[in-house]
Amino acid sequence: MAEADTPNEPILFTARLNNVRPLVNLLRTISFRPRTLCAINQSGMMFSVEDSQCVVAQAYLRPTLFAAFSYNFAAAPNNANAAIAGDSNGNDNDEMETDDVASEITQVSLPLDNLIECLTLFYGPSGSTSHSNQPGPMVSNLSANNPLDLRGATTVQIGYKGEGNDFEMMLEERGTISVCRLATFVPEQPVDLEFSRHPVIQQLTIRSEWLRDAFNELDPTSESVTIGIASTAPYFRIATVGENGSTEMTYSQENQILDAFFCSEEQENRYKLPLILKCRQALALSDKTKIKVNQRGFLTLQFMIPTDVDVSFVDFVFAPLVHADETIS
Repeated sequence: MAEADTPNEPILFTARLNNVRPLVNLLRTISFRPRTLCAINQSGMMFSVEDSQCVVAQAYLRPTLFAAFSYNFAAAPNNANAAIAGDSNGNDNDEMETDDVASEITQVSLPLDNLIECLTLFYGPSGSTSHSNQPGPMVSNLSANNPLDLRGATTVQIGYKGEGNDFEMMLEERGTISVCRLATFVPEQPVDLEFSRHPVIQQLTIRSEWLRDAFNELDPTSESVTIGIASTAPYFRIATVGENGSTEMTYSQENQILDAFFCSEEQENRYKLPLILKCRQALALSDKTKIKVNQRGFLTLQFMIPTDVDVSFVDFVFAPLVHADETIS
């Protein structure tokens, strides 16, 4: 990082990525809101957003994604303890689950648009650091002679000293260095859809290419989408009804289309289609998708996204649509 204003002030968090693209890709999958809650602890980082108290999206970055990762919770003793929600959704221990995390955690609210702008400074489509009238990040350009051929990869060094300090990033590509400082905000209490409050009754894993085909067939004029999982055929059903008619896709357990299938209670639930479609970018990047439904109809889509050095996860949790005479307690 650039030289600190107060050299003796302890650093709460530092990390280095040899290529910012995996981080940028993950952040773009949840960039449907202007701010993100960033949670950091020894087990990694989580960026989360929510919309209308009906959908929560979370992108997880484990330390193995970074070339260097250091978190010193002792530097911020006043931070409230919490847990990154890597295991809050009732996850099982298999290849598509995030790791359990320690309870000591730091949370900070960041402007998500500006964060992405900073990280894409060297290859962003507009070439500018801000595309809005909102105050943008502080950016300064430096020069350096670096003989290392990074083949166009942008490296980033991240630093954060804790509450009241800027979120700092030093980006470098082919000897050109830019230092960005983002203003931070006191985080609001995150929305918790309490997926784990009720038992999981349905669960399956599907190759993302099959789910992408289904999403492409959904009628965009429909207000809702119906998702049903049953222990008999059709095992997995997705349907919409809109101005262009009805659309229905069904999937069987044959030909290894559905993996890790589980259904203890047959149930169909409806969800707001515009909210469901917010996960399309995460779906496009993923290899596999885990689908889980709890007893009250809350839906989790967990996307396994490969990178050059590790596998990352993006989770979307959706609240179901309910009738006027129904309640969710």
